[in-house]
Amino acid sequence: MDPLKSLLVDIGSHCGRRTLHFLTSSVNYLEVGRWMKSQGFHTAKRLSKRRELFHQIAEKVGGERVLYLEFGVSRGASMRYWSSLLSNPASALHGFDTFEGLPHDWRLGNKGAYSAGGALPEIADPRVKFFRGLFEDTLPGYVLADHERLVINIDCDLYSSTRFVLNALSDHIRPGTFIYFDEFSDPHNEMRAFHELLRASNKRFSLLGATRSYGQVSFECI
Repeated sequence: MDPLKSLLVDIGSHCGRRTLHFLTSSVNYLEVGRWMKSQGFHTAKRLSKRRELFHQIAEKVGGERVLYLEFGVSRGASMRYWSSLLSNPASALHGFDTFEGLPHDWRLGNKGAYSAGGALPEIADPRVKFFRGLFEDTLPGYVLADHERLVINIDCDLYSSTRFVLNALSDHIRPGTFIYFDEFSDPHNEMRAFHELLRASNKRFSLLGATRSYGQVSFECI
């Protein structure tokens, strides 16, 4: 084994950052595939765009009174789209973000990446409300609005952020709740936090949909 490790070190000394990122990503996709099978998650049809996953969820909730929670809003593209998908005027769409980018470095971005410059997105929908700050500061005092269905959009990227959100909302995740993950193909972040939720609770989920690489996935609590 040591000769192989030594060989890998020698090969690595000749690899650029892009090559190493590609190799690491390849291993990540293998791990995601292994984990999905081990958990019994399977979908016969994978989609090409995350908006198709949004539509799958929207079709399930129909015209019900939905509480849509989004963690990682940035400039509001997803929030704006969900505003058009949810038809019930009694639905509520709440977004949580610092609007100043990532709180620390991540493999796909440095601290401050995805910043909106501190500005809140302008969305002409009175049902939309934003909570500015770190999740650890804004979520503990947050009271969920009355709803018939809960939809959670996890675009936290970071493991620590995803874990905090899932733990904070665990008691509210019940059969009929939908959870969407925007960066699931990194087994060390969002997938890891979701795996820990499954292990720590008796909650069961079905895989509603996924993009081809399982980068974006949606689950329904059953």
